[in-house]
Amino acid sequence: MIRAVVLVAVVADELEERAVAIVREEGGSGVTILPGRGLSFPEHVTFFGLTYRGLEKVLICVLDQVTAERAAERLNRELDLLQPFKGLAFCLPAAETGGIDAAEIRRYIENGRQGKSDGQ
Repeated sequence: MIRAVVLVAVVADELEERAVAIVREEGGSGVTILPGRGLSFPEHVTFFGLTYRGLEKVLICVLDQVTAERAAERLNRELDLLQPFKGLAFCLPAAETGGIDAAEIRRYIENGRQGKSDGQ
């Protein structure tokens, strides 16, 4: 049985295109991108004592579990997201999220896999 998960990646604004490319290369067919602004505690003080409040992007997409975990791993590794102030990519189970028709998502993912095997 295919499990649908939600991939969430928080990346620096300048890494958005690379992050989307990685998700696409791993089999993602769409991604929602939201603007964000990062704060850290304690605050990260930089040049002339100014506090860093970096612009970030939040990427969200629904994928099968294997694809999502592979994409999250690549995002964390290739974009160096696990370093302080860089971001993070992680997966959440979609079946346990309210308002999501997990059966419909499963059908969509299965149809996407069949399309790929037919050379589409």
